[in-house]
Amino acid sequence: MKSDYERKRFRMKFYLVAAVFIAVSFCVLGIIYAVGGYEKKDILWFILSGAVEIGVIAVLYHICSREVLRAYNAVEKTADMMDELMKDSERELVAELEEGSIGILNSNFEKLVNMFREGKRKEAEEKEFLKDVMSDISHQLKTPLASLNIFIDLLLNDKLESEEERKKILREAENQMTRMQWMVLSMLKLARIEARVIDFNIRKSSVGAVLDEVRGAVNYLLEAKKQKLIVDSSEDVYIMADPEWLTEALINIVKNASDYSDEENSIEIHVEANSVFTRIYIKDHGIGIPDSELPNIFKRFYRVSSEVNPNSVGIGLALSKSIVEGMDGQIRVNSTVGEGTEFQVQLPVAL
Repeated sequence: MKSDYERKRFRMKFYLVAAVFIAVSFCVLGIIYAVGGYEKKDILWFILSGAVEIGVIAVLYHICSREVLRAYNAVEKTADMMDELMKDSERELVAELEEGSIGILNSNFEKLVNMFREGKRKEAEEKEFLKDVMSDISHQLKTPLASLNIFIDLLLNDKLESEEERKKILREAENQMTRMQWMVLSMLKLARIEARVIDFNIRKSSVGAVLDEVRGAVNYLLEAKKQKLIVDSSEDVYIMADPEWLTEALINIVKNASDYSDEENSIEIHVEANSVFTRIYIKDHGIGIPDSELPNIFKRFYRVSSEVNPNSVGIGLALSKSIVEGMDGQIRVNSTVGEGTEFQVQLPVAL
C-alpha cells in the first residue's frame, strides 16, 4: 500500500522554501553590492556564493528526503502488515525493530493485534463453553424428564392400584424436580463464574464465621445420617475471600464428604494459617477415591459412584473448584481407598 501524496507535498514545500531562500539571498547580495559598489571580480564571488547556496540546499534536500522517505517507507510497511492481517487474521506478525516514533508505532500495533487475537480466542472459548454447558444440561435433563413423563402418565391414567403407590410416585417426582432445580441453578452459577460474569466481593473475612455458616447449612444432612462435623479453627484467622461464595464452595465439599461416608461417621475441618496463605482441610473417613478417578472429580457431572447418592448430579465439586480458583485460591484432594478423602482449600491470608 503506497501513496506519493506526502512525498509530493514534501518536495513542493521544500522547493518553495529553497526558491524563496535563494531569491532573498540573491536580492540581499545584489543590494549589498549595488550600495557598496562592486568590481568585475565581485561578480565571480556573487555567482560562486549562489552556487554554494544551491549546493548546500541540494545536500540538505538529499539528507532530509532520505530521512523523510525512510519514515514514510516504515509507515507504509506497517500499513502493508495491517492490510495482510485484515486478509488473514492468523498471519504471523513480523514487525521490524525500529527506534523512535516508528518503533513505538510498530510496538503498539503489535500489542493491538495481540489484544484482538486474545479477545477472539476468548470469544471462541466462551462460545465453546456455552455450547458444552447447553449440551451437558440437555443431556442431564433427559433422564429426569423422561421419569417425570412416566410418573405423570401413571397418575393421569389411574394405573396405580393403591394410595401408597401414588404417594411413592409423587415423592419420586418431587426428588426428580429437586434434582433438576439444583442442577440447573448450579450450572447457571458455574457458567457465570467461568465466563467471568460474576465479580467476587473479595474482602477480609473470618474463617470462623464462614465455617459457622457451613455448619448450620449441613446440619440437617448430617443429623439424618447421624454424622458429626468436627471443626478446629481459631477465631482470629482471616482470609481474603468472598465469604458468601466461599461458604457455598465448602458446603458442597462437606456434602460430598457426607455422601461418601457411612452413618455415624465424622467429618473433620481443620484450619492452618501462616503469613502467606490459609488452608482449610476437610477430611472424611469414607470409602475413598481411587487414584485413577482423582483427575476427574472436578469435572461437570462426574460421579465416582452412582450408587452412593442416586440424586446427586455431580456438579458440586466442579462449582467449588470454580469458586475457589475465581478468588485466586487453590483446591487439592488426597484420598486413600477404604480410609477416606481430604480436600485442601488454600486462599490468600488477609494482610
